[in-house]
Amino acid sequence: MRAKVYSPVWGETFQVRSFDIGLNKLMRISSMCGYLQEVAGKHATHLDVGYKFVHQSGLVWVLSRLYVNIIKMPGWGQEFLTETWPLGTERIFYRRDYRISVDGETCISATSRWILLDLKTRRPTIIPLAGDVIQSNAGKYSMEIPSDPFHEVSVEEIEIHRVRYSDLDQNRHVNNARYVEWIFDLFDQNLLEERTPAFFAIEYKHEVKAGDVVALRKETIEKQPLTIAVEGSLAGTGQVCVRSKVVFA
Repeated sequence: MRAKVYSPVWGETFQVRSFDIGLNKLMRISSMCGYLQEVAGKHATHLDVGYKFVHQSGLVWVLSRLYVNIIKMPGWGQEFLTETWPLGTERIFYRRDYRISVDGETCISATSRWILLDLKTRRPTIIPLAGDVIQSNAGKYSMEIPSDPFHEVSVEEIEIHRVRYSDLDQNRHVNNARYVEWIFDLFDQNLLEERTPAFFAIEYKHEVKAGDVVALRKETIEKQPLTIAVEGSLAGTGQVCVRSKVVFA
């Protein structure tokens, strides 16, 4: 039997739909995150380490961090190519990069760190990925990972969100893209209509489940360029579950 040949890079073409856009008719950051998650999952399945494999093995892929550089968000009706590729492991993290392009021009670059979690021990585990794929992608970084840590937000909570059915994914945890919607719902509508993010980063620190209550805070940490930090923590315990940074052009 011939050995399976794996594709080092996975790409799919999508079109910006009406349900993807905001008031400015550009794709929302949360929709973009959904497309990144979609192609990552498709490629993991192709590489035989997707949902079916990890489910049978008592493991789960957990997104730890996502960093995104934005040149221009695709607009309503535009077709865009979303590509992704793995770059091996860094300590307990698996690195996966992305590129979104329109008509051959890169408009979004992103990189992510994932953890493969053992559901019994609740500890990270490492399994080997296809060596030829990792070798083929060596050095193919879509962007540098920023060295500065995520900002701790010390202001009082500005919004309380109780986790509902619409927030949950198939693992019964809050979907990655839903956190992004919570974050942008904190921002002034005029700001989002008049300016677009040039950089977005998010760090997922603790799982959030149905019925949990999350206290959300935001703080402007720089005015030029306008940089806003957001933090979410579990009400009652104060356990930080998510941190984010948004830089506006």
